[in-house]
Amino acid sequence: MKYFDDFAGKNRSSSHWTKFAAASLLAVALVGCGGGNDGATGPAGPAGATGPAGATGAPGANAVPTLNAATLPADKWKQLSLTGQVTSVDMSKGTPIVNFKLTDSNGTPVVGMAQKNAAGAYPNFAFAVAKLKPADSTTNAPSRWVSYFVVATPAAGKAATPGFPEAESDGALVDNKDGSYSYTFALDLTKVKSYVDGAVYDATRVKADLDDVSYEPTLPHRLMISVGGNQPGATTAARKPANVSYDFIPATGKVVAATDPQRDIVAIASCNSCHSQLSMHAAFFPAIEDTKLCSVCHTEQQKFASGDTLPASGTKLVPAGTYAAYGATMKLMGRALPNFPNMVHKIHMGKELYYQGYNQFGVKYNEVTYPQPITNCVKCHDGSATAVNKTANGDNWKKVPSILACGACHDGINFATGKGTTMSGSTLGHIGGAKADDKTCILCHDAASIPTYHVTVDPTGANGRGGYPLNTALNVPTPGFAAGQGPSIPLAAQLNLPAGVFKINYELKSVTVAGAAGAKKATLVYRVLKDGVPVTFNATGMLINNVDGSPNLMVTYATPNDGIANPADWNVVNLGGGTAIKSIRDGAGGTQTGPDANGYYTATLSAIIPDNATMVTGGLGLGYNGFVQLGHPAYPKGIRLREPKFAFMTATGYTARRAVVDADKCNMCHAQLGVSPSFHSGARNNGAGCALCHDPARATGHVGAAYSFGGGWSVSAKNMVHSIHASAKRERAFNYEATAANPNGFKEVTYPGVLNNCEQCHVVGSYDFSAAANAAAVPNLGWTTEVSGNMLNDATTNPTGLPSIGLSPWVTTLGRGQVDYRTDNLVSSPISSACFGCHDSKIAVAHMQLNGGTLYGLASTVAAGGLRANGFTKVEACMVCHAPGKVAAIMDVHAK
Repeated sequence: MKYFDDFAGKNRSSSHWTKFAAASLLAVALVGCGGGNDGATGPAGPAGATGPAGATGAPGANAVPTLNAATLPADKWKQLSLTGQVTSVDMSKGTPIVNFKLTDSNGTPVVGMAQKNAAGAYPNFAFAVAKLKPADSTTNAPSRWVSYFVVATPAAGKAATPGFPEAESDGALVDNKDGSYSYTFALDLTKVKSYVDGAVYDATRVKADLDDVSYEPTLPHRLMISVGGNQPGATTAARKPANVSYDFIPATGKVVAATDPQRDIVAIASCNSCHSQLSMHAAFFPAIEDTKLCSVCHTEQQKFASGDTLPASGTKLVPAGTYAAYGATMKLMGRALPNFPNMVHKIHMGKELYYQGYNQFGVKYNEVTYPQPITNCVKCHDGSATAVNKTANGDNWKKVPSILACGACHDGINFATGKGTTMSGSTLGHIGGAKADDKTCILCHDAASIPTYHVTVDPTGANGRGGYPLNTALNVPTPGFAAGQGPSIPLAAQLNLPAGVFKINYELKSVTVAGAAGAKKATLVYRVLKDGVPVTFNATGMLINNVDGSPNLMVTYATPNDGIANPADWNVVNLGGGTAIKSIRDGAGGTQTGPDANGYYTATLSAIIPDNATMVTGGLGLGYNGFVQLGHPAYPKGIRLREPKFAFMTATGYTARRAVVDADKCNMCHAQLGVSPSFHSGARNNGAGCALCHDPARATGHVGAAYSFGGGWSVSAKNMVHSIHASAKRERAFNYEATAANPNGFKEVTYPGVLNNCEQCHVVGSYDFSAAANAAAVPNLGWTTEVSGNMLNDATTNPTGLPSIGLSPWVTTLGRGQVDYRTDNLVSSPISSACFGCHDSKIAVAHMQLNGGTLYGLASTVAAGGLRANGFTKVEACMVCHAPGKVAAIMDVHAK
């Protein structure tokens, strides 16, 4: 063949073919002229030996390139992102046969994943199937998933050992080498019931309630596949596993349609709006990152496991006696901890749970904090027409009440007896009395009434300076409260307002600055809306009928300071009643006219805006003492009304401060920032505008005897917000405003997302300085003031020996201790201080200091001539390595 191939080359000249043909004809002629007949042709000789294999040909024009996972180097495996798709499921043989495809993030078919481990299983795969049992018309129990995988296929002559619902990977997996695979399950679904009936239970586990595991092919079934995990023989995990769910009906083979029974409660997109990338169980098999897969195993068949603990008997704990004696509620709420609705509800309820001491697989439920009103059920469950992440059964939370789901949060109630403690603290128990099942829940708890119990109100959210009524002087009108403060009152979020509570909104139409040099003033055109309608203020008394209090107008800007001619951050604001602020009610700080035909008022503030001011910005509604609705029967002491986000706007003709944070991103987790957990009585509820007040120069004022000589933390937005969100990562707690009642300060905060996913909060290009405006700001970033007050705590200034609260340990370890810093502040350099919020380890601090960063240094040691006003001469070299495109670019070192 090689000889023929040589002559078949298209580039050979025609003369070679002519010579070859001529020689052949000559040979024939010579034979024909020979002396006599050669005789008959002899028999064919034996076949010659097979020649060596030829070189592999190039792929044809239509060949599809593939990615061989088996030969990927570790760094490429680490970046591997998989996607899967089921093409068919054959249930005719009892052991399901699944055909599916795998591709990477570029759509390239992935081959080479079917590699066994020493146990004969495929460690990069997990498969399981569950059936959907319909709602019970007798007991009104909701539909539920039932896993078949509560047993393993028994060995010959042995009984199966039931356990928890799990997944398998020890069936027969075929790699078709084109990105398609076929998996034949090891478990025969048609025989599971017979396995269970003859099973010997594992004595080391609580006996599982295996439910009805008979094969019912007419019911909807869900197949789950997870592919990914660690590289075979290594510990490097793929970046993203393929999570595949496939809902189908075995009897017909069709995919479940909208008209078929379904149980689709939560969309993973809702989870990831807080969690960034939910990912579980990577230690056991390829990570589970989709709630549709969670529900296949976390069924009501899941029970309390060895090693988990439940609340102990005692005060605020499970009543004395065995858990069995405690009744059906603890069976569902306690022993069924891993059941999906119970587990997820309890985890999110966290520290608000009545009983204390839940511990599942080392996860201590009571230590989890939740960043928004727990009553905002539609954050996770939403089947409404306007839902962002709508699911088919997203409204089950209000349409299908059950002891299991509701009791998961309301764990103070024992539905078996009807006794217990409610969320409000009442010890009257369940008004409906004892309940053995869900049959009558709907009689009281229907779709109209359930939302009324889940209003998004923080009962004591407005307090101190946001309390009501405010004292005009010490102990007036309420003894025990200083001037400007008042008793705690409820604080409302607009997520799900109680009936009859007003919905308030603020709107800024324009902000302008006008006047002669040295006499410029800001004018804000604004309006207030109540239940969507512009408000005309009353001439006397309360601005709005049955609504006391008043929002405020303010202006902030930047002027040259610290030797920076054009600062990149705001640095001038007055929220203390001075001329930079105007209260709408009392008219202090300016003049006002209006409203016009559209309800807009025009207010000119009396503050003089310096001629060299930049980034002039007006704000509306940042003050503590906004509107309080009175006369509502459910809130006799008043209820604080808050708009969704306070309004702010850059003045016409001025350049806006660079964008850093997106307020809507804050509210993906917080729902309405500042309400449950509440701060500033809900007033400072726009994350994009926090830096209007929380500028780099703002150190805590909590020093001296009035604050037990504590403080020492910067409350610049970047420092404070990073420190709060990174609480679990920090080596030293951010304990700003720690009190005797809350000695840990912000230490208890648990961040639900991926901490190094900076874009969970930040505008793209802001945190890594890849956006032009943010890159341009680097030379003009303000230095952070950590301490600027008197922190002396000696026998003279603190004769009673009050212990410090909220004291930063860095004041001592990096600063000069508790001394007077009024004339020589403790400061940190701009970029180092931002990183320090998360990275406060000794190694991280040393790294920043060795590369020119300053942390809690005396201003006199890093400023020109020892004077802060001259500017800082020490230069941090962060951007040499961490700028975009550099060896350790911020975006790269925070790769999620």
